[in-house]
Amino acid sequence: MKTDGTDQGPPGFWPIFLMFFGISSLTIGGGYVMVPVIQRAVAKRGWLPEDEFYDLFAMAQVVPGPLALNTATFVGRRLAGFRGFAAGFLGVILPPFVAIVALAAVIGRVRHLPAVRGFLEGAYAVVPGLVAAFAVNMVRKRKWTATRAALSVAGAAALILSGSWAVPVFFAVAAAAWLAEGRAR
Repeated sequence: MKTDGTDQGPPGFWPIFLMFFGISSLTIGGGYVMVPVIQRAVAKRGWLPEDEFYDLFAMAQVVPGPLALNTATFVGRRLAGFRGFAAGFLGVILPPFVAIVALAAVIGRVRHLPAVRGFLEGAYAVVPGLVAAFAVNMVRKRKWTATRAALSVAGAAALILSGSWAVPVFFAVAAAAWLAEGRAR
């Protein structure tokens, strides 16, 4: 893993923890907002190639749980094994946990203030743009084959049409994609 032309080896617990702690502390909007920030941060540090990040992100989407947390633990584990896993987990979990505990006592007193309402409305307006930019970038960077394209379109259509069966349909689509990818290799 090269960042400045010299081989520095994999990052340790603290650099990984501090990166995820900073991202988790400063982003609003959930996993789909945090993931592109995580991708840029690991790429900027030279810790992980972009295509490898997207592979980890794809796996994080299949595992039940919060997307940002899954992504952080997968990336952390890839970077530094169990220590990286723990650093990613704690770095993503601690900021919202501390913020929720601290704000729970005062939120009822400040939610009516115009400045607070304006801040939250502005933050909500940014989320769709970040998600769209990330989706476009992910689609552009993916190595597409006819099978992947067909499975993606069929899977999206199946999920849209599945209604209350979305969860079993999702797992069926994921299994079909996994089997198709295995045969293609």
